[in-house]
Amino acid sequence: MANLTTKGWCFFQEIGKEQLPYDGISLYTKEEYFDFSISSQINQLEKELYVTTVKLSSSTPKNTKPVKLVWKIPAINLKGTWLSNYESDRRVFAEFDAERMLVSRTAYEAPILCLYGHNDQNLHTFACSDAINTLSLGAGLREEDGWVYCNVILFTENVPDFKDYEISILLDYRKHRYEHSLGKVSDWWESFTKYTPMSVPEIAKQPMYSTWYSYHQEISSDTLLKECTIASEMGYRTIIVDDGWQTNDNNRGYAYTGDWLPERFPEMSNFVSDIHGLDMKIMLWYSVPFFGKYSKAYEKFKGKFLHFSEEFQAAIVDPRYPEIREYLVTIYSNALKNWKLDGFKLDFIDHFIPYPETILTLEDGRDYAAIGPAVDRLMTDIKEALIAINPNILIEFRQHYIGPALRKCGNMLRAHDCPNDAVTNRRRIIDLRLLSGDTAIHSDMFMWNYDEPVALAALQFVNILFSVPQVSVRLGEILESHKQMVLFYTSYWIQNQDILLSRNLTAIGPSENYPVVRTITEKKEIIAVYADVVIDLFSEAQYIDIINGKTSEKIILNTVSSQKSYKISIIDCQGNIIKNTTNSFQKGLISIEVPISGMITLSAV
Repeated sequence: MANLTTKGWCFFQEIGKEQLPYDGISLYTKEEYFDFSISSQINQLEKELYVTTVKLSSSTPKNTKPVKLVWKIPAINLKGTWLSNYESDRRVFAEFDAERMLVSRTAYEAPILCLYGHNDQNLHTFACSDAINTLSLGAGLREEDGWVYCNVILFTENVPDFKDYEISILLDYRKHRYEHSLGKVSDWWESFTKYTPMSVPEIAKQPMYSTWYSYHQEISSDTLLKECTIASEMGYRTIIVDDGWQTNDNNRGYAYTGDWLPERFPEMSNFVSDIHGLDMKIMLWYSVPFFGKYSKAYEKFKGKFLHFSEEFQAAIVDPRYPEIREYLVTIYSNALKNWKLDGFKLDFIDHFIPYPETILTLEDGRDYAAIGPAVDRLMTDIKEALIAINPNILIEFRQHYIGPALRKCGNMLRAHDCPNDAVTNRRRIIDLRLLSGDTAIHSDMFMWNYDEPVALAALQFVNILFSVPQVSVRLGEILESHKQMVLFYTSYWIQNQDILLSRNLTAIGPSENYPVVRTITEKKEIIAVYADVVIDLFSEAQYIDIINGKTSEKIILNTVSSQKSYKISIIDCQGNIIKNTTNSFQKGLISIEVPISGMITLSAV
């Protein structure tokens, strides 16, 4: 029988054959002789939930080729694969794809993989304790036997010599909804002191206005103050001033990054003060790794770069040099102190990687040999310096850099850029929600064509309801109907924030981009419907809101429990009440007319 999982690999040890399901874990290497001693420990946390720890040891520092851990599960009721990578699909991967499914490191993704069934049940979830060094995770179906072969590959990139390395793998075979397994992994990571999440101030969970899609680099203090006057009145509590504040260059490149002087906002302190006068906070955008070729920083630190990007016209600096880390920490600390900022949007951190020309040694002034630990040190130093000045500082990261090593350094995680793409925004948001505990999850900035019919424009908002909204349209220029829609849904979001951001979230159908999402507290449930499916009503909550996030104007409900009477309101996307009535729901199906992007509110009587 063909064995693509281990083809080209040399077996050297087996662990957990008696304790773990399906014959345990086999270890393989690319070397004929593996010159490290291996020890392992298996702890069973509860039925069908294990933590397996593997330790490599040597008396002297040395290197190794990749090491592969392999185990299997039967592909029974297998529907799809959940990965943290927003670019991945949800398919069942073949065995020949299994070595290139997910790469994880400090500032790139999270080391987790979930196999789920046709009923959204967890079949098998596994996650790794090492979120700093580069790992490869995969799970591929072998066609000859109908089993899935899971794998974790260590040392997929060249690494410096080492004496000891330890990794733990959480193995979850429990048969419950997949969201519970993902949440368990998030909690497990949080149990490691080195991954304690950054505290989240309340302002991080309030609606924000972003300048990026609405203005790009064409920004000025007068323009933004006018926008913020409107935004503040509509309930937006923070402005994120994106790329452009630091340069008069409008080419959307990064050739002038690195010095971070407010060329376009020479009176930055006054501008910040004016924003605060509108009862809003302010965050500034920085591209962390880029020193543009026209910057003074580029000349100052030449020779201490990981790579030069022709595409960006900027160098990617090497965080293994203490003077690089000190420079960046000082830049952000001085901006915070001198301008009285409230937060930072720290971008492009995923570009800190080993490049082909990278030498992984402790020499030439570097105090780290490997990139991952140096990035971890840099981001930790930045966070510690900033919270020492302002304990409530806001720090935003975006997908891909959303793993546990980055959650300890940032309190806002944003869906990756997807302008005018409501469905993608929804999927990326829910992906983040399922894995990020209490960290504030933000939408990508939502926008639309200003000639869009208001109900269709509202789909951009309706699809991001389960995240903190970031709007990016010119509020002073949109149609009055659009403004009323934004005002209505912003007010609705603020009133229901605790429910919408509740960790008690059910995201039905990961293979279908989550067509139904529901959150519930003791008294209220909110259900968003994004496809023509039947919605089961089984909640005992007194209040239920059902939002129509699709273009058909009908919601079909299935009352699962016994007869129940409700006061019913039908509301459109601008907050206008279309109909009020009272109805007794019998057990079974009921169809209700509701406008596109409108909602049904049910109040038990």
